[in-house]
Amino acid sequence: MINAEKYGVHVTATNREFLNIFKTLNETRSTKGVAYAKAVVKNSEVIKSHLDPIEEKAKPSEAFMLLSMEAQKYIQAEDGEGLKKFEEEHSDVIEERKKQMDEVNSMLDQTSTLELKVINEAHLPEDLSAEQLETLIKIVN
Repeated sequence: MINAEKYGVHVTATNREFLNIFKTLNETRSTKGVAYAKAVVKNSEVIKSHLDPIEEKAKPSEAFMLLSMEAQKYIQAEDGEGLKKFEEEHSDVIEERKKQMDEVNSMLDQTSTLELKVINEAHLPEDLSAEQLETLIKIVN
């Protein structure tokens, strides 16, 4: 859903879609062209600011980070049985991480509306792939 505004458009999408738009804008950040670059910078700022709380929520706890590093020893040694036992011993921390990631995924699936700068089709980079365009299409006119 797009509503024209003085600054740009109101774009309604899931937070996951905004994350994909943000990633694509960053992938194409070094593209030449002032108008496109301006849209990339402005839209990236708006989307990043909106997604920051989700990113913060996704950060693993220190306890999980330590367990993850220790688990790597079992993985590198290809010790599946040792890893399984290790996971069982630390199931509380692992379950907490799974719960945390479920919450993050729920947040990513929520719908939001952001005011973004429209990118004129004439200002799109020549080397933009179909996959990248598909991601950005909500902000292209």
